[in-house]
Parts: sequence; C-alpha cells; structure tokens
Amino acid sequence: MSPTSVATWAGALSVLGAATSLAGVFSDWRWLLPTVVAVGVVAGIGAWSRKLRVKPALGVLAQLGALLVVLNTAFTEHGWLGAVPGPASIDELLSLLDQAVELVRTGVPPAPADPPLQCLATLGLGLVAVLVDLIVVVFGSPAVAGLVLLCVLAVPASLSGDMLPWWSFAAGGLTFTLLLACRGQHRKEQQEHQLQRTETLFGRTAAVVAGTATVLALLAGVVFTGVGTEGRLPGESPARFRAGSGIGLKPFTSLRGQLNREQQVELFRVRGLSEPTYLRAITLRKFNPERGWELDGLTQGVDASLELPLPEGTTINNGRHYRVEIEPTGYRDPWLPIFGVPSSVSGMGPNWRYDPAAGIVFTQTTQESRPYVEQFTLPTPTATDLRTAHGPLAIAPAYLDTTGVPPQITELAQRLTSQAPTDFDKAVAINRFFTEPENGFVYDVQTAPEAGTDALTHFLFQGKRGFCEQYASAMAVLLRAVGIPSRVAVGFTPGYQDGEERVITTDDAHAWVEAYFPGWGWQIFDPTPLQDGRGSVPQFLEQELNPAPPEESSAPSQSETDPRSPEAQPEQPADQEQQDARRPVVEEDGGGWLTATAGVVLLAALLGLPALLRELRRRQRLQAINAGSPRAASIAWREVLDEFRDRGTEPAASATARALARDLVDRHQLDEQAAAALDELVRAVEREWYAPSPANNSAGGVLEALNTVVGFLRRTDPLPWRARLFPPSLLAAVAPRRVEKTTGAR
Repeated sequence: MSPTSVATWAGALSVLGAATSLAGVFSDWRWLLPTVVAVGVVAGIGAWSRKLRVKPALGVLAQLGALLVVLNTAFTEHGWLGAVPGPASIDELLSLLDQAVELVRTGVPPAPADPPLQCLATLGLGLVAVLVDLIVVVFGSPAVAGLVLLCVLAVPASLSGDMLPWWSFAAGGLTFTLLLACRGQHRKEQQEHQLQRTETLFGRTAAVVAGTATVLALLAGVVFTGVGTEGRLPGESPARFRAGSGIGLKPFTSLRGQLNREQQVELFRVRGLSEPTYLRAITLRKFNPERGWELDGLTQGVDASLELPLPEGTTINNGRHYRVEIEPTGYRDPWLPIFGVPSSVSGMGPNWRYDPAAGIVFTQTTQESRPYVEQFTLPTPTATDLRTAHGPLAIAPAYLDTTGVPPQITELAQRLTSQAPTDFDKAVAINRFFTEPENGFVYDVQTAPEAGTDALTHFLFQGKRGFCEQYASAMAVLLRAVGIPSRVAVGFTPGYQDGEERVITTDDAHAWVEAYFPGWGWQIFDPTPLQDGRGSVPQFLEQELNPAPPEESSAPSQSETDPRSPEAQPEQPADQEQQDARRPVVEEDGGGWLTATAGVVLLAALLGLPALLRELRRRQRLQAINAGSPRAASIAWREVLDEFRDRGTEPAASATARALARDLVDRHQLDEQAAAALDELVRAVEREWYAPSPANNSAGGVLEALNTVVGFLRRTDPLPWRARLFPPSLLAAVAPRRVEKTTGAR
C-alpha cells in the first residue's frame, strides 16, 4: 500500500476513534454501523480519486456524493434503484434531520440511537471524514486534523452530564497517534519541489482551519449545550417563547430522557414539606394539532424576588401554608420549580421572573440556581367545594381552545361525562377513564414519541399505552372538549422521604393536568396510572376514590390550618414502602468535578493550539533543510522572518533581503556573531534566487546560520507569554507579504 493510501485510511481510522466518544451520549450502539460505512466509503472514494489523479476539488465532490448515497440507502425508503437520491428521499432525509435537531436540542443523554439521531451522527462524521481526508492527504498536515477531531470529542463532552468513557479518549488518542506516525512516510513520497509548496500550504491552511474549527467548536457548544444538559426540562430560553413560537412536545422529550436514564441522578432536596405534592417547572397552554402541547403567552411577569401576586381568579382562604427550602443538587434550567401557589421565593439569585398566570418562575438564560426558599399555599378544597365552585372566567380564553381536536375525541369526552352534573364530576370521570384497570390503559415509558392529533387518537382508541406525555396530553384535551379550562404541567412527582428531607431525582420527572375552578384556581389531576408510589392524590380526589361519610361544605373562610398542628400532618401514604424501596438506587451526581476537569483540559488544549501549530511549522522547515532541499535557504529565511514577526517586527514588503537584514540588525541590536550569520544567510538566499545555475548552498551552513540568529533572539529577546500562545507569524501565513524575493537585489 502506498504512503498516500496509508495516510488516507489512517485519517479514516482517527475519525472513528474520535467517534467512539458518542458512546457517552447514546444508550446503544445502533449508530456505529452506518457511521463506519460512511467513513469507510469517504476514505475509499478519496483513495480511488487520487489513484486516478483526479483533481482534489472533484475528489471532494465525489466523496460528498458518495456520502449522500450512503445516507439515502441507510435511512430512506425512496430513491432511484434504492440508492441514488431523488426529491422524495431528500425530503425524507431533511425531515429526519429536523427531528434529530429537536431531539438533540431537548433530549437528555444517554439517548436511544433512533433513526433521526443515527442519520445526524452519520452525516456529521461523514463530513468530518471528508475534511480530515482533505487536511491529511491533500494539504499534508495531519497535525492540523487534530483540531477537527478535538471538535468531535468536544460535542459529546458538552452534551453528556457524565464524564465520557475513558476508553473513548484512549481510542481517539491512539488513532491520532497512528495518523501522526504516518506523516513521515507520507512526506517521503513527496518530491523535493513539493516541500516548499507543502510548507506554505501548511502555514496558510493551519491558521484558517484552526480558526474555522475553533468557531465551529464554540458554535457547537452554544447550540448543543444550551439543551440536552442533565436535569433539564424544556431546554430553551424563555426569551424565545413569544406567543405562537411554542415548544411542542419538547418538554416531554426531556422527560423521556430523564426517565430512561440507567441510573437515577439526584436533582433536589426539599426541607419543610410535610405533605407530598407535585413540583411544577412549566405549564403548557396551547394545543397544536400538528405538534401537541406548547408553551404560549408567557409574559415578562414580575420580579420573583418581590412579594408575588395571586393568579387572577384565585382567592385562597382555605389552605395549608408552607415555608420550604429547596436545594438544587443536579438541576440546571431556565425554569425554577415551585410548589402550589407561591407568595415569595428568595435566595435563588438575580434576574428571575414570575408569571402568575402561567405559574412559572423563569430567567432569560439557562443557569444553576442557588438553594432557595419558597413560601406558598397549598389549597385544600373538598370535592364539595369544587362541585359548587362558580364565578366568571378570570383566565385567558386560550385555556378553552380546542382548535383542531378531531370530532371522535370530542364525542368520547361527551360520552364519558354524560352522567356528570358538574365540571368537577366531569373531570373525575375523565380521570377515572385512564386509571381504572378495566379500561386497558398501560404505563410504558418506552412508547415511541409522537405528537399531534393522530398520535392522540391512536393512544385513546387503539394503543392505550404510553407514559405521562400521552396521559396528560389526552386528559387536558378531553377536559377542554367539555368546557373545562385546562393546561399541561411539567415538573416532578414528590420524590421520597429521607429523614427530614424529600429527595427528588430524575425518576420523578413527570407531566400532569391542571384544571381551573373559579376561586380555587388550578387543581392537580394526574391521569397516569403510576404503580411505583411516585404519584400523589389530592385530598378532593381521594374523597372520590374512597368515599367518606357526607360532610358539610367547607366554603372558603378566613380560618387556616396550622401546618405544625397534629391535624395538619397528613397520614403516611399507603405506597410509602414503594417510595422507600427507591432509596438505595439513588446516586449522587459525582461527575461534576470530572466534567469541569474535562472542560479545563479542553480549554487548555484550544489555548495551546496556536503555539503547537507554530512549533510544527518550525520543525517542518528544519526537516526540509536537513533533507537537502534545493530551497533550503528560502525556507530558513522564512523562519528567520517569522521569528522577527513574533517579536513585533513586520518586514517591509518592498525591501530587498539585504536591506531588510540591515534593518533587523539595527532594530534588534544583533551582536557581531548573529549579524554575520544573518549576512551569510542573506548571501545564500541571493545565490538561490538569482544565480544563473542552481545554487550550491550547504544545508549545514544554512542551518548553522539559522540557529545562530534564532539562538541570539531567544537569549536576548525572549517572547512574552502572549506571543508564545498566539504567535503573530501564524496570522502572517494567512495573508503573506512578499519579502522573500525582490527584483533587482544583488
């Protein structure tokens, strides 16, 4: 196998080595086979095109075309002859990639390698393989390809909440080392007249590729780490949630990711909560027939650090009042979870807002909250209170919107509630439809994610299998179909008791329904048939499921129940043993310091990259001189000029080599030995440039003169740290000035 072919396949292997880092964000290995095929095809086409001496630009086009054929064959059902892309298959690929972007934007690693994510990974790594092949073989700069491979490692590292597997770093390092080892063999194949061209290309492309790849890495960090971070819910900044923008079922995508984690991760510790209740992070008001439930109508609200107003239409005079301390231990999001109807929230830091209509505390950017204190009221209506609730609708009409709901769903809602005399009885009837075993509904977190009315209809009438996404979505639509204002809430179930604290983990991520009753505000209904003790049944529903002797209505009054009194302390739930059984599997998220360490190492690598590129270019020049290149003097002259550039001296473009040498001697006060060496180097350069026959310069003499000048500069004018980290000569390589040769110099 020729050295060029060896370099080609070594580059492909290095891409696959870096790709093993995806094991940290995928829960299975289904992504590997199409990725290996794509990278292999790209390398094969590259080797074939060079064997046929095809121009590099045409070779790259052939590689991109072959990659498109691989994607079409692996991920679409259309195309000519099952492989050649056509309009229908292109549309199918674009749809898959659109789904993949949403999954990346909202998912929580590790995620199952479903076809959309497989397609995205195959496309991304295929493009990386094309770029690495171009840099390694065409430009002859394997070291520069390391930056591209570093970007491949950076994306999974930024998405994963845990440290990437150690063996993925080892695989990436070993394959990159193999690529560098092929560098020398590849260079031996080049002719002497190519050495100068290769060195120049290295200088020009190194800075360009370094800058481009760094920008891409930063963009990838901004785009992909804004979401998919462990503990996240909607994964988006509230500043982007203008009316109509919506987030569809994206919160549910994140819920699925948390519930599918192989290990629980602790998110919160709550102190002072004697009565289990749901912790709300976000509410979804709008039902979109195509995408499902969306956030809509979020306002700028009020400063969350001030006294918080009651939501409109809520006049709570009967409820339990709590002061709880909430400590986020593994949660990071723009939404601050809260209990009940808050009256104040403090300690979480600046820039948090509260929208009383939506019941949401939020900020403009994703951030880790400090431990915070919430004072809130948990309304305690009885079933009779909710049956007799009446008054004007003091909330937005959007909470009753049923646009796009199919007629068969409306008919189902009316049939279920035909014997219910009040809104409360209708809500109870719909809730029972999902929770009573004889109706055949099954809780299953592995159900494929779908949105919109088609998925909703299938769930209600055929599938009857899903997790909280399907149950909450369906019940909220059914409530609206019979005229009851409703919304979907996303947050966490109460967790489990641990001494005097409640612990909430990723396993508690949940969605439920909130129905509005005049005077009492939004009340919790949970239609999901949970069997593991995670749920919490409100008092008014408990009365319906387990009827008690009739009692007089406890209409709202000025009386309050002291939560510290024996009467206010709730009995232990019947499922307490199920909650206790969850404790041993909960693990503290101890990977934070490892992730931080990885980030520091990555930042240090990026900061040190320009200095590495400068050193690689210097060594490349020295190798060319030692190899006896006929342009040894010119190569040494460029190295001398770069040494002066790094010290702040930009050579004049119009100066001759001899005039430039005199100027450099004066500016940097070269001693007699260094000045003589520079003069000797100038004479060698002039012989090389202007002699009628090829110059007979001694490689040893040129190298000795170069080392003498550089040695003097490093002793008397050492580079400051800024010039070491970011050598100015790298920028000169992007737009080089012609100082190597000036007509008429003798």
